[in-house]
Amino acid sequence: MYNLNNPSSVFVKLLRVSVVAFASFPLLSCSPVNVPGARNLSVPSPAMAAQRQDAVNEKPDSVIYLPLGSDVLVPKAPGSAGLPKEVVGPFELRSETVAGALQLILADYEIPMAFETDAGFERTVTVTNLRGPLDDIVRKVCSLADLYCAFEDGLLIVKETQTFTVTVPPIGGENDILSDIAKGLQAITGIAPITESATRTIIYEATNRTSELAERYFQRVRASTALIVFEVYIWEVSLNNGNSTGIDWEGIEAFGKFASGISIPGSVGANFNPISIGLPTTGGVTFGSDDVFQFISEYGAVKTISQPQITVLSGATASLRAADTVHYVSSLTRSVEDGETTVSTETDSVDTGFTLTIASHWDSATVYSKIDISLEEFKGFQNFDADGTVLQLPQTTERELSTQIRIRPGDSLLIAGLVRENDEFDTSGAGFDSPFFPTSRSVATSNTELVFLLKPRVIVYTDEER
Repeated sequence: MYNLNNPSSVFVKLLRVSVVAFASFPLLSCSPVNVPGARNLSVPSPAMAAQRQDAVNEKPDSVIYLPLGSDVLVPKAPGSAGLPKEVVGPFELRSETVAGALQLILADYEIPMAFETDAGFERTVTVTNLRGPLDDIVRKVCSLADLYCAFEDGLLIVKETQTFTVTVPPIGGENDILSDIAKGLQAITGIAPITESATRTIIYEATNRTSELAERYFQRVRASTALIVFEVYIWEVSLNNGNSTGIDWEGIEAFGKFASGISIPGSVGANFNPISIGLPTTGGVTFGSDDVFQFISEYGAVKTISQPQITVLSGATASLRAADTVHYVSSLTRSVEDGETTVSTETDSVDTGFTLTIASHWDSATVYSKIDISLEEFKGFQNFDADGTVLQLPQTTERELSTQIRIRPGDSLLIAGLVRENDEFDTSGAGFDSPFFPTSRSVATSNTELVFLLKPRVIVYTDEER
């Protein structure tokens, strides 16, 4: 007898060999299979996703200059060209008419002249040591005589004024600057311009002298068309028991390795203290959102309410609103007709949240802003007995802040000091809606402070490389 449970049994060994031979038999009997139309596939190696590119307003520079091929608010004159750039002079002109002065200056050039006004033969100029490029010399002579000289199709034309056109982009926010620019041009040129609202084009007349003044005026307007990007951080700090009165912002002056040199100008509203943090004095490192977040975390648990980027054109206004809406029954009306009672209700709503409005201007490397903050808080419902019917009316609080600031791009502005206190009372005992015999009472108080951090960056559009 062979023991099947014994691995050393001869029968078991022979049985295993037979099973292996039987299992390998079909493999030995298989032949290669040719698939019609077979082809080799080229599978590319996996590629990593491209790294996200930084946006323009994400660059570390506080002020970014973006060159444009053609800028806005650039006056254009029809058919004007430039004279040769050769340097001529020096010339000395004493009570010389414009016609005689131009004839002397252009004596070595075969440039024909035409006069559309007799003022070119009547007005005189006096100048000494006049030397420079030919086109600048001609322009200066005509500017001294308060005329306009245009080089058109190889002909130098002397005229009273030249007609210019300029297109005004839709800037300025709610206040359209089209009419304001027209008034400014009238003050410069002394001639009322024509304004086309459909094409947003201003047509005005100017001499060489007033056209240069108008060009400087437009340069000033172009400088104020920058784009201001505010990085906004809004936090709510649940204050600890030891900091119930609010965050001690004086401590940020010695926070970590920074030396901010902050100043607290005082209260500008109920429980508000705006704090402007300038550039630090050590290592060229500026205060960032992480540094402020770490500082306020020492005073309690911090919750991020919102972290948007508000972009506003210089001279315009941007608004951010984050609020929840609570609906309630505002009124109830009963009417009886033919023995049937009809009840009708009206509903209303109340918001709880905040509204941040920023009106900003960019001028001479400084950001000027007007900041309005409106806070609306829903505290709960109060029961109100209306002719036997209990209605619930909302209890709300509103707080507002309006302030004006001047800040450098890249600096941080803190608006803080808004402390809110919530008291909760609880009683327990025998009774239904309220205890008849209170057996215990508990009071819980919680304080929170709202912190706004704003950091402006400026994008300036130019018509040349910087």
